[in-house]
Amino acid sequence: MTMKGRVFLVAGVGSGLGSAVTALLASQGATVVAVARRRDSLAPVEAHARARGWALRPFQGDLSEAEDVDRLVSTALKEAGPLDGACLQTGRWIAGDTLLHKTTDQEWTEGLRSNLDAIFRVGRAVLPLLLERRRGSLVLVSAADRVRWSGNVAYCVAKGGLVDLTRKLARDYRPYGIRVNAVLPGTMEHDLPSLDPPDVGRPLPLANASGSGSWEVARMVSYLLGDEGRWITGATIPVDGGYSTFAAEPTSSG
Repeated sequence: MTMKGRVFLVAGVGSGLGSAVTALLASQGATVVAVARRRDSLAPVEAHARARGWALRPFQGDLSEAEDVDRLVSTALKEAGPLDGACLQTGRWIAGDTLLHKTTDQEWTEGLRSNLDAIFRVGRAVLPLLLERRRGSLVLVSAADRVRWSGNVAYCVAKGGLVDLTRKLARDYRPYGIRVNAVLPGTMEHDLPSLDPPDVGRPLPLANASGSGSWEVARMVSYLLGDEGRWITGATIPVDGGYSTFAAEPTSSG
């Protein structure tokens, strides 16, 4: 699939998934505005893109802060051009007891701020740009059911909120040609031995012991952002090898 001539924003670079999405889109010919909170999170992706000749525009900022979001939008338009879409996967696991009555004010506030507030602010800033063009695609990153339910209550509420937000945005912006979908990864493997997207290769066993590989999730994000997913909106797609189905493990063929 080619993304030549397209411009995408990827928020949350530095984790395995953010870097994988950035590398995959850039390797397909897109110009990618890669956003991270820390400069050291951007450096490896930026260096690899330079070596490969990919079109990457790095941006450092805290997307839970309105001023940084405003600066991001103006920088993206000036350096990359009109946006075709965005992958919004900011957020992090919140440590703490899973029971509500043991949840502290700090855990609750940080869970919503890290996993929901930034996506609200970036979405609010990006959607007017897509409205001007009467087209575009947003992909939000939530978490598969079993991951959400096993987490701190603030994490669970925030990631669950993204599921409903996806459906609402898809409904509200459908008349304007804007698609909104979500991917729901399982337990993520964040280690990327290389930033060169691998071939699909052999089928993977649908085993719970295997975490959701970042490239597996990145391919779904790319599909939803691109023309191959042009008839999909309002979908929330688990990418967890069936972990959330509570199905039995595969039996050995040997």
